[in-house]
Amino acid sequence: MAGGEKRRLFLEKPQQWRCPFDGAKVIESDASVDLFWMLPINGDIEYWGQVYSFMEEVTVKANVFGDRSGLTVDLNISASATAPCARCLSMAPLEIFRDFRYFYKSLSITESGDDKDKDEDLIFVQSIDEEVDISDQVWESLVVSLPEKVLCSAECCGICQFCGHDRNKGDCGCSGEGVDPRFEVLAGQEQIVGENVPGKGGNQRGSSKK
Repeated sequence: MAGGEKRRLFLEKPQQWRCPFDGAKVIESDASVDLFWMLPINGDIEYWGQVYSFMEEVTVKANVFGDRSGLTVDLNISASATAPCARCLSMAPLEIFRDFRYFYKSLSITESGDDKDKDEDLIFVQSIDEEVDISDQVWESLVVSLPEKVLCSAECCGICQFCGHDRNKGDCGCSGEGVDPRFEVLAGQEQIVGENVPGKGGNQRGSSKK
């Protein structure tokens, strides 16, 4: 980054994110409504104890349908990022493509606080007959789509646990004795294949791809 500009670390949803739709129009429509947003996120997200760097906008597609009893929102989240490889620590590209489903209902005096805790995919809003902003669920969906482990390639050789040399760049010639304690933590990750670990929120119907 030019001039050594410090990248922004996002610990919560960016303030400029908004994904509104008119609930009344969806209810009155005889068909589902398709929506589309491009959300800026030029910065980093810290999750799983590591940092995921984003340089491009997050693409959000939504299909909304329902009636006055409730609305269903099918979300598709796609984004590109980079994160440290779990084996060699080099920056690896990461493609996120994930589907989620959320349900929205109007909050009324007949619905107790206990009802809101029964299903984390069920979101209560003031009224589904008004504007509904789903950006909180978009942010949640993006964060839980971040895989716990990222690999630069399935064939990554990792780093030498004795000297820290990147073994993808050739043999370091270490004898195999005297492990550097700074690299012991990586020794157990040599055989780990990057997997996506499900998080909370939304019915997930896809997977992040490395």
